Amino acid sequence: MNVRTEPRSSFETALHNVAGQLVERVATLPEKAARPQLLRWLLAIGGIFIAWRMWRGLKGLFWIAFGLGMALFWTGMWRVIF
Repeated sequence: MNVRTEPRSSFETALHNVAGQLVERVATLPEKAARPQLLRWLLAIGGIFIAWRMWRGLKGLFWIAFGLGMALFWTGMWRVIF
């Protein structure tokens, strides 16, 4: 089980609140009342959130790749591999 230890950022909290409000608005609308527009907003917010989470993950991946590259350079293994 993955338990979150650090507190949420203000961006994450705001995005979560806005998405929750939009879901509540979609749920209370009569059928076929403007759902496509609200669903587009929900998809846009979800896309932004996913892109943000991917960026946070890529920063860590960059530092891992950088560290491995430096280790290969300083040990001379890059000559054997490349």
